[in-house]
Amino acid sequence: MNKNRKYALIIILVTNAILISFLESFIPIPVPIPGVKLGLGNIITMIGIVFLGFKDILFIVIVRSFVVAILTRGVMMLAFSLTGGILSAIVMWLLYKKLSKLFSIKGISIAGAIVHSTAQIVVASMILGQVVVMFYLPILLISSVITGLITGSIAEITVNEVEKKGVFKDEK
Repeated sequence: MNKNRKYALIIILVTNAILISFLESFIPIPVPIPGVKLGLGNIITMIGIVFLGFKDILFIVIVRSFVVAILTRGVMMLAFSLTGGILSAIVMWLLYKKLSKLFSIKGISIAGAIVHSTAQIVVASMILGQVVVMFYLPILLISSVITGLITGSIAEITVNEVEKKGVFKDEK
């Protein structure tokens, strides 16, 4: 794929990730548990993992985290968003590139959601200087499996459609 086309596709993915994550902040979650969200922006991360390189995925995650934190949750939440986003992207990328015969996109998405929640709890514990927030982790892990499955299901359908349409193929 030529460089200009690749950059254009990355910009489209970044824009979509920001838009989806921003719109998700308006979706009420029917569970009274703070911090639980669907993580729909990870659909875009999964598309990037399947079709792009590692640096491109990190770029997408970092830009999305910065912009969405500033627009919705404030700069204080950036540490949570960046840490969870980067670590989950690394784990999902490794699982896809090295173990995709063992893990489906749904499974990889669930793993990413679990890593994201765990990273955020660790950051919260460090910022607050309290280990007690770790007691919240089992609740977040259960919700991560559910939300990771939902996001992974959507990502799987989306990846298959993008593949069928040949969006990331070289034009000849």
